[in-house]
Amino acid sequence: MLSDQTLPWIIAAALLVVVIAVVVVLLVLRRRLTQARRAADEQARQARAEQDARDAHHDTRMARTTAEHAREKEALATELGTENKRLADQKQAALDEAEQTRAMLSTGLKYEATSRELIAAACRAAGADVVLLTNVVFVPAASSASGRFVAQVDHVLVGETGAMVVENKGWRGIVFDGRRPSSVFPAFGGLFDESTMSPPFALQVVDDSPTVLTVRSHLGTKSPASQVRRQANRLSDRVHESIDARLWFDTCVLYSHPKATVFAVDQDRSEGGAATQIVSTPTQLEAVVRELISRPTKKLSQARVEDVTALLASYGADVLRFGAFAEEARPASAAPVASAPAPTPEQAPAMTSDPVSGTASDTAPAADTDTASAEASDRTQA
Repeated sequence: MLSDQTLPWIIAAALLVVVIAVVVVLLVLRRRLTQARRAADEQARQARAEQDARDAHHDTRMARTTAEHAREKEALATELGTENKRLADQKQAALDEAEQTRAMLSTGLKYEATSRELIAAACRAAGADVVLLTNVVFVPAASSASGRFVAQVDHVLVGETGAMVVENKGWRGIVFDGRRPSSVFPAFGGLFDESTMSPPFALQVVDDSPTVLTVRSHLGTKSPASQVRRQANRLSDRVHESIDARLWFDTCVLYSHPKATVFAVDQDRSEGGAATQIVSTPTQLEAVVRELISRPTKKLSQARVEDVTALLASYGADVLRFGAFAEEARPASAAPVASAPAPTPEQAPAMTSDPVSGTASDTAPAADTDTASAEASDRTQA
């Protein structure tokens, strides 16, 4: 048995053990709590670091997106500005084109009235079944939006046996076309530099004043023969693009001024291909029309002739109908046209052959369309 003195010590020892155990438990708990706090702090730090990284990535993406948006906005603004400028240029080009067309339409018939009546008279004399279109103004198919220009063709004859473009030259004075002056008058060899006169070419000598003779040279591509072939090709392309019909146009140069003496070759073949007829008298012109209508093969149906007529009439052309086509029903979409009336003696310009040259001489009064006015309608305007 325990003595009374031993019991207190046992109790004290037990209490000490309990205290020590409590202290140990508290130390362990404190250590775990510290570790937990450190772990929480580390997690919080990692979370803050991750959030900072996400914020930085977000800021970077936002900055990149903002920059890309700014670039796209600037590019769209530039593209919009370019498109607006293109549309404005296109609108201005259309306005310029319309103005050129109006100018050509308003002045063309004035310059072509004499030649129109000469061709009409030749068609009547030949009994031709054709349509004559005068002053055809169009935009060539090959012109681009940035380089559009208006072309003008003086006359077009269309019939079942073929079509022809006639280039009118209302030049007065002495005209040499394809013939050197010295071949007509040997003495002229010393007056002109004939070394530059390789076909095609044309030379006009005109008295601009009582004391001054002016010589105008039209060489190479500026010659009437070259010009009419170029316009015929443009018109062929325009017809093909508009009504899907490939139409070949023969070509003819007509010197129509009654105060002109013309020395010319009958045909110009200088650029290869089909010949360009050169005429200056009613007899020559009638022969050209007869040759056109007497071909054995019909190249166009009446319906196709009407299609071409309607197309060219839509370009503002004046239309005269002859023979079988004078009675044809007018297409509803075609511009108003008129049958060719018989000319009165006052209306029909007279042209007779010069007894020496066999070419046109001044036997009837007419408007004095010299080179300056004729070239104003010389067709292709930039």
